[in-house]
Amino acid sequence: MSRALAAVVSLAFLLGAPEARAHDPAPTEPSDGAYQFTVTERKPVTASSTLTVPAEDFELRPLESGGQMLEAVPNALTAQHTGGGKAEQYFIRGFDADHGTDLAVYFDGVPINLRSHAHGQGYLDLHFVTRETIERLDAYKGPYFARFGDFATAAAIEYVPFDSVPESQVRFEGGYWNTWRAVGVASPRFGPFEGDDAKADALVSFEAYHTDGPFLDDEDLGRYSLFARAGVDLRPDLRLSGHLLGYTADWNASGLIPERLVDDRRISRFGSLDPSEGGDTMRAQGKLQIDWQPSSESHLMANAYVAAYELDLFSNFTYALNDPVLGDGIIQQDDRLYAGGRVEYEQVFSPGFPARLRAGAEWRYDDARVRLGTQTRRTTTGRTSDDDVEQLSVGPYVEAELLPLPWARFVGGLRFEYFDFEARSRLPGGFGGSGDDTIWLPKANLVLSPFSQVGPYPSQAHWLRDLELFANFGIGFHSNDARAAVIAPRILSRAPGAELGFRTRFFDRVEVAVDGFWLELQDELVFVGDEGTTESSGRTQRFGVEFVARADLTSWLYLHGDVAYTSARFTSGGDPVPQAPRFVAKGAVGVREGGFAAELSVRHLGERYASEAFRSPRLSDYTVLDLGMRYRYGPIEVGLAVENIADNDWRSSEFFYESCAPTEVGRVAACPRSGGGAGIGDRHFTPGNGRNVRAWVRYAF
Repeated sequence: MSRALAAVVSLAFLLGAPEARAHDPAPTEPSDGAYQFTVTERKPVTASSTLTVPAEDFELRPLESGGQMLEAVPNALTAQHTGGGKAEQYFIRGFDADHGTDLAVYFDGVPINLRSHAHGQGYLDLHFVTRETIERLDAYKGPYFARFGDFATAAAIEYVPFDSVPESQVRFEGGYWNTWRAVGVASPRFGPFEGDDAKADALVSFEAYHTDGPFLDDEDLGRYSLFARAGVDLRPDLRLSGHLLGYTADWNASGLIPERLVDDRRISRFGSLDPSEGGDTMRAQGKLQIDWQPSSESHLMANAYVAAYELDLFSNFTYALNDPVLGDGIIQQDDRLYAGGRVEYEQVFSPGFPARLRAGAEWRYDDARVRLGTQTRRTTTGRTSDDDVEQLSVGPYVEAELLPLPWARFVGGLRFEYFDFEARSRLPGGFGGSGDDTIWLPKANLVLSPFSQVGPYPSQAHWLRDLELFANFGIGFHSNDARAAVIAPRILSRAPGAELGFRTRFFDRVEVAVDGFWLELQDELVFVGDEGTTESSGRTQRFGVEFVARADLTSWLYLHGDVAYTSARFTSGGDPVPQAPRFVAKGAVGVREGGFAAELSVRHLGERYASEAFRSPRLSDYTVLDLGMRYRYGPIEVGLAVENIADNDWRSSEFFYESCAPTEVGRVAACPRSGGGAGIGDRHFTPGNGRNVRAWVRYAF
């Protein structure tokens, strides 16, 4: 694919095709408020696992990053290794989604996953998000939704910022390990403007964060984020909005350490074999969006965005296994510009019954330079690969929502995805290639409420009257790394999935949702960023059940809880998928009364298979208890957040692989002096925080 062709396509879309709104009152369909498909008095959703997470659900959690906000989504957890400036690991629906391969995330309509990334396909860094600017998270689990494309296999999640905050604020936090955080959020007030009815709103935020972490070698993490968002009603039926974002971070990391050395007390669990790990990164992006509602039955939405991104990541996973003299440190570098957009049109009509048609197209173009090399103490010693990667994707889709009966709703859709890619090596004798691929993605969803007042079997029992039954099917996909795809026949891996579930309400205070799901991933080539090689993972399938409950026991007391169990296996032989989470449970009890709020929460991750062996070894489980509380009097708020209040020893991230520590070289057969040995198989982990206390004061104006 030539740069000229990509530039022409990009320009055409930038000029003529701004996006679908990220501010749909999700996860409900419809999106413009002009109509409703109401099965019960609750907002309609398409699957029992679809939900909205309001800001109050994560305001008291002791979060350290924007990525950890995802833990407010039921059955989702995160993990961290190689330092707090690197993208988290994401656990959801039986996936160790690594850094984002099977989890699509949008921020204000902009896709954040990065294709053909230096460290892993779909790399998803959310550290730029300032939690005080986020109104809600909209979670869509499974591949059942036509408007989501690449990486939306396990789930798609949208970060929806406020249009404006009800009050401006400044906030300062301080805590253990030289941790501090300063935040300012303001919403300037505008309009109506003289001579017309136009109104405008805006939001501006700044965040600075620093911590040394609990490690013996200071993490020295510094993060800085600036975000501005504005919108103006040009006419009653026409709105223009957009945002600008800037983010930078740098950090050190103690990395993953082998269990055997900690057990032998040769290093502390907060120690390191190479404290020079870490990195630096930046992101800058802008978006423009237009919404036009020509009538109460129609809506045109469009946007365009452009983003620049850089990462230098220094890691050392195997220490001295391959090079006993210089060590096995690697440097992964990613430098890219990507642009894209979406255009979408919705129309309500009544062919004898209420119906809605949604049609749109999403496009994206990536131009990246991706490098892998060797390094010692952050000094580059060699270059393994150095590639220019270009990728263009276009994804038109159509979706019809029908209400043929007052108690039955059907949502069917079809998406077509086209990918064009090219990878060229800058190294002498390096390989390159180009290609394209396509995939059709049908979707079908059925929602029934047969026991409602308008159903065929109306019930006086409250829980039956509010019962909704869901059946969902869809095919999703994730793209593979273009550097691997040039030697493979396909770049797009199909992911068919299905789900059955229900949700209802008891006593008007307790809401329950249950679902069972199946998801299969096609055989694929995956680029392994830590080694600079490609390998086939094979076809896999997952079966799981999820339970989510929320109880508002009184006007001031609430309980939340969710539990999930998933079996993830290779379809050939039935071996378990390494790292895949099996049992996840979370819960919280909270109080909100007047200016006081407090929440005690627990999160649990069960044992996982470390390799394809069924019995041994297994990775560690953990249970962590957290507390958050605040009190507000007038414009002043004070608060306290305590992570891991029981001070448990737990492991945030853990892997099983072979390594050789410098002190082991030549002392055991697996660590020969010549290097390149088989190594010692062991669990390697990054410790979770011990008891971590932070306090804050906030002034609102």
